[in-house]
Amino acid sequence: MRVKVSEIGLGLTLVAAGTFGLLNGTMHHYDVPIMYPKLFAWMLIGVGIAVPVLAWFLRSPSRSNPKDK
Repeated sequence: MRVKVSEIGLGLTLVAAGTFGLLNGTMHHYDVPIMYPKLFAWMLIGVGIAVPVLAWFLRSPSRSNPKDK
């Protein structure tokens, strides 16, 4: 399997945190408000999508070393 379960779980967690931040409109870290919560929420969603995609891309067979064949 190219993408590990932990990477999928991390991606889903980040997407869920970003989605809840967008729906709520405010985000806090230890009761301190995060500046620009909508931007931060969209960044979380983007990183959550990018983690499994990058893991899949970096482990693709086309990127394997030709000397290994």
